[in-house]
Amino acid sequence: MLAPQLPPKKNQLPGKKKNSPLLFQAGVFVIIVVLTLVIFNAWQIWNSHQRNLQLAENDSQNLARSLAQHAEDTFAQVDNNLVDLSERIENDGLGETQRLRLQKVMQTQASNFPQLHGSFVYDTQGNWLLTSNGKPLSHANNADRAYFKYHVTHNNNAVYIGEVIRSRSTGDLIIPVSRRLNHADGSFAGVVIATLYVNYFRQFYNTFALNNDASLSLVLADGTILYRRPYNENAIGKNISHSILFREILPHSTFGNVTLVSQFDNVERVYGYSRLERYPLVITAGLSKRDVLADWRSDASLFAVGGGVLLSILLALGLVLIRQINHSVQTEVELMRTRDQLTQMNHTLEELALLDGLTGLANRRQFDIALKNEMTRAARNDRSVALLMLDIDYFKQFNDIYGHVAGDQCLQQLGRLLQGMASRPGDLMARYGGEELAIILPDTDLQGAIAFAERVLEGIRQLKIAHTGSPLGMITASIGATAKVPHPHNDTPLSLVSMADSALYTAKKGGKNQVCSI
Repeated sequence: MLAPQLPPKKNQLPGKKKNSPLLFQAGVFVIIVVLTLVIFNAWQIWNSHQRNLQLAENDSQNLARSLAQHAEDTFAQVDNNLVDLSERIENDGLGETQRLRLQKVMQTQASNFPQLHGSFVYDTQGNWLLTSNGKPLSHANNADRAYFKYHVTHNNNAVYIGEVIRSRSTGDLIIPVSRRLNHADGSFAGVVIATLYVNYFRQFYNTFALNNDASLSLVLADGTILYRRPYNENAIGKNISHSILFREILPHSTFGNVTLVSQFDNVERVYGYSRLERYPLVITAGLSKRDVLADWRSDASLFAVGGGVLLSILLALGLVLIRQINHSVQTEVELMRTRDQLTQMNHTLEELALLDGLTGLANRRQFDIALKNEMTRAARNDRSVALLMLDIDYFKQFNDIYGHVAGDQCLQQLGRLLQGMASRPGDLMARYGGEELAIILPDTDLQGAIAFAERVLEGIRQLKIAHTGSPLGMITASIGATAKVPHPHNDTPLSLVSMADSALYTAKKGGKNQVCSI
């Protein structure tokens, strides 16, 4: 045991002053009120932020679905016109009479459908046969157009919507919508095509009252842009199939919401998207996240300022309250401090009264108390307790040769050695008297006591304290060991000490520097 363990003293107070319970409660109350206000304000601001984003998601998704319906209706009307023209051509042919009749039909369609730039019929070589605008251009040929090449190689009944091109007859940007014409045997007979003004979508999309950073896009399913608001001619024809929307989202969802940063202007937007069912088109409607949260930022700032003012008032009132409570207990604190100092001094004196001043080990008084307590506990629990009595060999001669100062230093070295060997809280190392030391080992049988004693002797020998008055030339010791399960009534501390002393006497008589046991 390295230091004495004292039982708590009645009314003993720590050296540091205790805070007043009322002061603590007032502090806790102020903290709870402040935290409640902060958490409530934070929740209000966060909840408002989430509501604004949710409204933006709903608005963008509804706008995308509305634009998708408009696009589907527009392209369906064009497609129906193409179906009508293809059926007339495949059933009636392209004789002179039929051409005149088809010319009138195409002109009627164009006049009834102002967004239609024109409709055209090409032969198998791409030469112009008919146009809704009047007489075909001489030597005009569109065999190099992507839509014409597509129909040459794809014998199907599907409508083809191509990338935006510039009209060779008017110079306008147009979107081609075409179908393949077949002979009776299914071979390629030419192409019938209708073209839509890109400007039509520009005018229509500009009718929506949106912030400047809002974005509306009409995109082919392969990611090619047909039109985008805000209008930028350089953006038309760009392919965005590598974007997150086309790469990760559209393969699994035909409509919904996503928040992305635009690759065109680096504006973060809340997008609604919708993929058409009948045609290979995708609509996106994006609302700038910065614009969406503009009102929220303004409201949140006002709310934060108001909350900050209220918080400051509460903190000020709380500090005043705490200061008043703190002031009221100052006198009591001073009295308690004085009492604590006296108590601490008494406690220190009690500790010193249980320690040996030279070795730092427990003194005889603490040894007697500890041995009595350990024997009572061992008897109650039916457990063994061991006692070792140690005496330094030829110590009188050591004092005579080297002096009492050296003798004291020798005892101090042995004291530090024993302190370092105390491995359990209950082990007690004590100075029994003079050069005699005692060791109490709870829950230890005789075999364990002997083993511990041997380690002590070896430790003393390893100190190699020179002693010319000893036959071995260095300080050694003899130990008497005993251990037993005490009987509650028959065994006393004195009887156990007597047994250990007898064993020590045997060790001394038998040549010293050894352990004997009883």
